[in-house]
Amino acid sequence: MTLDAIDYAILVILQSEGRITNAELASRIGLTPGPVLARVNKLEASGLIQGYTAVLDRERLGFPVTVFVAVIVKSHDQPTCDSFVRAVNELDEVLECHHIAGDEDYLLKVVAQSPADYERFTTEKLATIPSIQRIKTTFVLSSSKSTSRIPLESRK
Repeated sequence: MTLDAIDYAILVILQSEGRITNAELASRIGLTPGPVLARVNKLEASGLIQGYTAVLDRERLGFPVTVFVAVIVKSHDQPTCDSFVRAVNELDEVLECHHIAGDEDYLLKVVAQSPADYERFTTEKLATIPSIQRIKTTFVLSSSKSTSRIPLESRK
């Protein structure tokens, strides 16, 4: 799908203001609501817009602990990797799972209610995945930036 400047403008606004009305979006873009809605529908149908979500305050909701977990799997064959990914995708505490290059094989972003809660998660859930050889934990002390916004402004 080829994007033009209007499509990029729509995406820039929607990724920071997902609840904007179509009328307001159209006003900001400088088009009438009908064509803007058609473009948004096209962007959704193409998969460029994968969904809409609310960004929640994890700390205030009882999940103040963020942990990055580096995992080495026992084997790098496809069945082992697929089995690991399927198992991790079932764990609600895991927010992200990345297959990485380097000393480790996967990097997980995990949230927990406390260090003890993370320990329970590790011993009762993560470490029970048969394909895992080694787990390395790094606790986040603070975060100066956390975003899901893609820098589309530079692509116009």
